[in-house]
Amino acid sequence: MRAYKFPPLFLLLFAVTLTGACKPLSGQVGDASNNPPAATSDAAASNAAGRRAAAESKDYRDPNGDFSIKIPDGWTVVREELDGAHMTVVRPEQQSAANLSIMTIKAAPPRTDSAELQSHMLVESSQPFFREWVDALVKQARVEDRSDVYPTRFANLNALRLDVTYYRDDAEDPRRGYGIYLIGERTTFFLTLTAGRSQFKELEEILSTARIEP
Repeated sequence: MRAYKFPPLFLLLFAVTLTGACKPLSGQVGDASNNPPAATSDAAASNAAGRRAAAESKDYRDPNGDFSIKIPDGWTVVREELDGAHMTVVRPEQQSAANLSIMTIKAAPPRTDSAELQSHMLVESSQPFFREWVDALVKQARVEDRSDVYPTRFANLNALRLDVTYYRDDAEDPRRGYGIYLIGERTTFFLTLTAGRSQFKELEEILSTARIEP
């Protein structure tokens, strides 16, 4: 079996788990009305919620062409590069612990592999991402519940997901989050969403507008 390795990314993963600490925006942002509606995903609350988020948003297009996403008024995008990977963070303009982080790595196994091998590689390669993300979260908050990693669909692709419930001892408790891991045609993705009660649904609506390798 071919080796499927990634650069050491987990310092960056730790940095943005709750704080969203990245460098200024890099990418293209345009008027959403000039772009086709974005595809929704099973990770979103509903298709209707995604359409509402897109209606009053601007379209952010990743500079490498890995994804696009609708960014509502009052939210911003920052992007960091480290060791050959990119981390894009969507977060409120006002100070908040809510953020959606999208890690992209220009690496993907060939689609000529059998479905069984692709499924095996998805599971095996996801493990360090979920493990390091949860470990980083535990260092920054009190995690009281976490699911097993389970299969799901995101943007019409097979994916894996892990859910958490965590606390920071304030009015936003209990807080929720989840990580989604998937492999596209040419890029591997690890998406994480963390937010308090007041912003979790809005962040899910933003995520529902994501398009993978559009």
